[in-house]
Amino acid sequence: MLLHILKLIKTQRRSNTWVFIELLVVFVLLWYAVDRMMMNRITQAQPMEYSFENVYKVTLAVRPSSSASYIAYEKGSQEAGEDFMRIIRQLEAHPDVQVVGMANGASMPYTYMSNSETYFQEKDSLFRNAFDFNVTPGYFRVFDIHTADGDSSDELAAAIQEGILISEPMAMECFGSTKVDGEELLILQDDTFRFRVKGVTRAVKREEFSQPPSIVFKEMKERSILRMGEQELGKMQICFRVRPNVVAESASEYAVRFKKEMKHRLAGGNFWLANVQYYPDVRTNYLATSMNTGGQKLDVAINLFLLINVFLAVIGTFWFRVNRRRNELGIRMAVGSTRLRLQQLLIGEGLMILTITAVPALLICVNVAFAGLLSSEVMEVTFGRLLTVSLLTWGILAGIITLAVWYPSHKAAHLEPAEALHYE
Repeated sequence: MLLHILKLIKTQRRSNTWVFIELLVVFVLLWYAVDRMMMNRITQAQPMEYSFENVYKVTLAVRPSSSASYIAYEKGSQEAGEDFMRIIRQLEAHPDVQVVGMANGASMPYTYMSNSETYFQEKDSLFRNAFDFNVTPGYFRVFDIHTADGDSSDELAAAIQEGILISEPMAMECFGSTKVDGEELLILQDDTFRFRVKGVTRAVKREEFSQPPSIVFKEMKERSILRMGEQELGKMQICFRVRPNVVAESASEYAVRFKKEMKHRLAGGNFWLANVQYYPDVRTNYLATSMNTGGQKLDVAINLFLLINVFLAVIGTFWFRVNRRRNELGIRMAVGSTRLRLQQLLIGEGLMILTITAVPALLICVNVAFAGLLSSEVMEVTFGRLLTVSLLTWGILAGIITLAVWYPSHKAAHLEPAEALHYE
C-alpha cells in the first residue's frame, strides 16, 4: 500500500501543492509553539525546594508618627530594635511555634521585591550577578531548605553563621561544582569584600514560572537588627513553622486564632501585629496578581488559539480533499475495495503527505534553533530536545489529519457502490 500511496501523491502533485505549502507553514509555527509550551511545563514541574506546610507569615505594622500613642525614640537609639526583638522572642516562646525565621523583603518566595549584587570570581576573572538574600539561620529551618547534597536545613542554619551560602545554580556557574566549601566570592566596591562560601543550597525558586536563580545567602545578625530603624524593621519578613500535629482546625482558621491570641503579646513600642497568614495563602494571593501568571495565561491563550486555527485549517483542507474525490472512491468500491481499505488508504495518504512535508519543515526548524531563536534558559538546545519537539509536532498534526480524513472517508466508504458510481 505504501508504494501505491506514493504513486497517488505523485500523480496528484499539482492539486497537492497547496496542501504541502499549508502543512509546511503550519508545521513550523506549531513546532515553535510546542517547544515554548514544553519549556514552560518543564519550568512549572521543577520543585520550589521550599516547604510551606505549617508555615505562617507574621506582618508587623509601625504606628504612624501622627498617632497620639507614638513613641519617639532618641536619635541613634537601639530601642526600636530591642522592641522588635522582644516581639520575636515572644513569638519563639509560643508553645505551638517550632522555629522562627526572618529575612528582608526581597529574600522571600512569592514576592515582587528583589535585591541583587555583582560578585567577582578570581578563578576566571568574571563578574556574575546574583540575588542577595539576607536571612537569619532559622529561615532555612522554617522553609525546610536542604543542601545540594540532601543534608538537612540544620546544616545550612549552622553553616551560614560561618560564612555565606550559595544556591546550586550559583555554585555551578562560578565553580562548576557544588563541592565549594572554603571557596571565595568577592564584591568589588570602594573596598574589596571577600566572602567565604560555607555551603550550597538546592536550586530554590522564587515562584513557579521562573527558573531557579543564582542566590547568595548572607546571615542577618541580631546586632544588625538592633541597629535598624523602625521603618526598616517594619518591612522585615517574619515567618514561623508550627510544630507537627498542633493545628486542629484548617490552616487559615488557625492563622485567625493565632492572631487573636497573640495580638497583645506581639506588640511593643510602635510595633503592632497587623496580620498572620498561612503561607500557601500568600502564594495564592501572589499568583492571582503576578505579571508572570498573567503572562503564562496569555501564552496559553495564544497557543490554544494557534492550535484551534491549525485544527480548523487542516480539518477543512483534508475534509474538502476527501469529499472532492468521491468519484475515485466510487470506482474503487465498484472494483472491490473494502470500506476499511478505503479509509486506510485515505488516512495513510494524509500521513504520508505530512511526513514528506516534515522534511523541509524540519530543515527550517533546525535553522531557527541554530539562529538562537529558541530559549536555552530551561534546557540547552540539544538533539534530544529537537527530536522530542519534532515528534510531538508530527504527532499532533497526525492526529488532526487522521480525524480530518476519518469522518468524510467513513461516510464515503459507506455509500452503496451503485450510488457511489453516480459520482463518476
